[in-house]
Amino acid sequence: MKTISNNLNAILSLLLSSSLLLGAYFLEFYLSLIPCDLCIKQRVVHVFILILSLLIFPLYTLSKLRFIMLSILNLLWLGSSFLALYHFGIEKKLWHGFSECSSNLTFNENTLDQLLSRSPIKCDETQFELLNLSLAGWNGILSMSIFIILSYLLYKVYMEKK
Repeated sequence: MKTISNNLNAILSLLLSSSLLLGAYFLEFYLSLIPCDLCIKQRVVHVFILILSLLIFPLYTLSKLRFIMLSILNLLWLGSSFLALYHFGIEKKLWHGFSECSSNLTFNENTLDQLLSRSPIKCDETQFELLNLSLAGWNGILSMSIFIILSYLLYKVYMEKK
């Protein structure tokens, strides 16, 4: 039981991040929702969370290195939430994204080149919503919640060591 409590942050991160990734790949391959550039960047962050979570398990005896890796894991969840909320803001037209994310086109002699250099799916177009929130919105809420929970657990581990 002590090993589970020692690795609770890594276990939660592994389970939740893999669930988010599996859900995203299910929607992509079975419901034909093509991800935009920001969706793919959010997936990359979750892959890093998975890798770091797996690396933490054998380090339960090395407390300083483990604490550093758990802190980095927390920062990855925070980064995931900021990236997802930024994407959600672009979808809701609260702010403009990068030029490769928006669907604004300037029609001139280079329009074809612009179209061919961009992703066919734009970040400001919502493809799927659940309870009036896009997947980026849900990812932002879940990632921020996980960050808060893991920060509390990390704080508890830190205070036990003192």
